[in-house]
Amino acid sequence: MLIGFVSAKGSPGVTTAALAFAATSSNSVGSAQPLLVELDPSGGVIECWTGVAHEPGLSRVASGLRRSLEAEVVEAGIHPIPAGVAVVHAPTSGTLAESTIAAIGERLTIAMAESDRLVIIDAGRWCRSQSTARRIVGCDVIVIVCQPTVAGVEAARALFDPIHAITNLSPVLLLVGERPYSAGEVAEATGVTVIGTLPWDPHAVNTLLASGAVKSWSRSSLARSARTILTHVAPAQQATTAAVAS
Repeated sequence: MLIGFVSAKGSPGVTTAALAFAATSSNSVGSAQPLLVELDPSGGVIECWTGVAHEPGLSRVASGLRRSLEAEVVEAGIHPIPAGVAVVHAPTSGTLAESTIAAIGERLTIAMAESDRLVIIDAGRWCRSQSTARRIVGCDVIVIVCQPTVAGVEAARALFDPIHAITNLSPVLLLVGERPYSAGEVAEATGVTVIGTLPWDPHAVNTLLASGAVKSWSRSSLARSARTILTHVAPAQQATTAAVAS
């Protein structure tokens, strides 16, 4: 399964959400280790967060995908991070990241379509006019990450039709933070499925990055919420598939 995480504006926690899902899903979805791919055209951040410097795996992947659309090409760009997550890093430079992702287009999702891995794509801020817009084409589920504020929800709402137009999928919402509006209120106002709410928990993120998925991380509200929300992802995929079929 390929899950694409995007945002409409600002920094509502797309990378945090993607990392949390990757870290908690290894025991929840299949037997293969989940893979987190940075496809944010503004530049990757996980390398900065972890302090583990590698040649960007995404650059190697982009080169390999010119010759082959096999999953092994993508997996050749993996670097593990202290959190215990397999990651394909994007360049930290926005200019380099954007050109690399634009060159890949939708080849990465095509290559991973038949993989046994859960692939989580951190696509960052997305809009239809980007040269990299097709980076989410081929995902099974598109998750718009937003804050449960009027501004956050309205910005997310503006992405519904453009995402459907380019992917033929109906996106779902993931809220970061529990105020001022609940998941039920946002779902009622937008008519869009809200798969859950992640708490704003910087301490849990720092624990994960420094020590990996230790007991204190697994017991955090962020980890527990991510595990619960994962159970809603498969139904969300079924709903979007049904919408496409109809």
